Amino acid sequence: MLQKMPFFLIIAVVVLFTSCSDNDKTDKLLEKAESLLYTRPDSALSVIGSIPINEIVSARQKAEFILLYERILERNSINLIGESDMEEAVAYFERNGDDTKRFLSHFYLGRLYSAAGSHYQAMEQYVQAEGAYSRIQESGYNEMLARLYLYKGDIHKDLLNSASALKMYQKAAEYYKEYGGDGEQLMYTLAKVAEGYKGLQRYEDALEAYGSALEMALAGGKEREIVDYTASVASIGHLMGEPSDLILAQLADIYAKYNNGIVPEDNYMLLSELYLDCGNLKEAKRYAQMCEGLYGEYSPVEQANFASLISAIARKEGDYKKALEYKELYENVISGIMEQEKNNSIREMEQLYYNKQLTIENAAIKRQNRYLFAIYSLLLAILLLGLVWAVIAWRKKIREKNGQIEEYLAAAHEAELSKNTLLGELDVQKEKEKRLKELLENRFAEIRELAGTYYEFGYSKKLQKKVEQLLSLQSFGKDMFEVIENVVNAKNNGAMEKIRANYPSITEENIKLLNLIYAGFSPQEISVILNDTPQNIYVRKSRLKRKIAPLLEQEPEMNFR
Repeated sequence: MLQKMPFFLIIAVVVLFTSCSDNDKTDKLLEKAESLLYTRPDSALSVIGSIPINEIVSARQKAEFILLYERILERNSINLIGESDMEEAVAYFERNGDDTKRFLSHFYLGRLYSAAGSHYQAMEQYVQAEGAYSRIQESGYNEMLARLYLYKGDIHKDLLNSASALKMYQKAAEYYKEYGGDGEQLMYTLAKVAEGYKGLQRYEDALEAYGSALEMALAGGKEREIVDYTASVASIGHLMGEPSDLILAQLADIYAKYNNGIVPEDNYMLLSELYLDCGNLKEAKRYAQMCEGLYGEYSPVEQANFASLISAIARKEGDYKKALEYKELYENVISGIMEQEKNNSIREMEQLYYNKQLTIENAAIKRQNRYLFAIYSLLLAILLLGLVWAVIAWRKKIREKNGQIEEYLAAAHEAELSKNTLLGELDVQKEKEKRLKELLENRFAEIRELAGTYYEFGYSKKLQKKVEQLLSLQSFGKDMFEVIENVVNAKNNGAMEKIRANYPSITEENIKLLNLIYAGFSPQEISVILNDTPQNIYVRKSRLKRKIAPLLEQEPEMNFR
């Protein structure tokens, strides 16, 4: 029979079976590579590299190969391939893939666009990936969703959308906490949250977030992160008016302890600004010149900050031409950022996509409502019949209850008289309590004002001496802290009594700090009273907040800020 078959048909059959065999072989290799993705990424790279490109004949295999190759390259910390290949994979999975493949392909295409600096295209892919993720049932990609929000936050930050950036970073942190994954990623994300707060000039919130990240870095022995986060805290302190010479001394200690005395490249600009504030023009110029070699690696925002720094240095030197030149460069960079944000309309694009998704979901709800309408109508009819029966029964009972109405009215009248008497007594008691609180608060109000005055004007020797005399240890001794604690308990529903009862091992120093926080003292005032730095006060406050968090959840009226 084979001998009678036409030659071209024989060839076609051979090619068909060979093709099927090759397809099966490629599919098995792809499956094997994916199975090694998380446990042995180097082996996964070797397996997928063994697949001959010319044997990938179907559009499905090509799309799956491209997507898996991107994932393997990322796991091996290798630069991803070009956008065009990934665009092809995205197009295929939009037509034929499931939502998981759509999520992954949009995610990686967004990563490629981000690397190329194409913010609008990247954000478009990220929001589509987000939409696909909302439709999948798998929970194994929570870590990638957290990263997606991180990347969206970075785009908003680069375009000076600080509020949107913070929102994305907070979402990322929530997902990292929820899925309980890599603690290092959570630490990194908390630092991003701090950046978001910094961009909104919410410096105290930024310091608290950096404090949490710094604690995790210290616990994990992450020396580079310890240096980075300490420098970030220092930069915020600089913005809040901390003395530049003290900040430089703190940074020098950190560099010596954790970085062999070497200043990281990321800190060059900060050190230049600090030395400029101290009047050390030579060191300010030295670090600024070191920044010049990194200019090409800077983000647009960093480039703008660099231009502003050079302009300030030139102005100090009397080189007004150069100062003007770099001032114009700064303005041009900022204008470029704003124009890009305006043209891209990233926030509008996000909202339009979310609105589209909402429209789709609403349409689905309407269809479901139509299917359920008949059932609801039937249930309503049954309910109406039941209601008619209930009304008949109710009327019967009303007739039986008419004889008891007068008795109920008399009882209500007596209750009203008792209520009025009790309210009168309570008003008297509240007035006494109010006067007691005022007397106690007035006792230390002056000392609080002195603490703030000292912090603000402490460099005036004459004023410093006078304030230090008034703000002596005797002024804020044990008796005064007892007064403060009484006020705190009166104002905050016994907050300190509850803390002492639930945490008997808490130190008196921390009790003092909690009393001052609840009493409304600022971190700067507390630093003067307790003879500590504001940065340490922020860190101690953050630790105490986490320690008593279970109690705060049970007692929300304690109102810890």
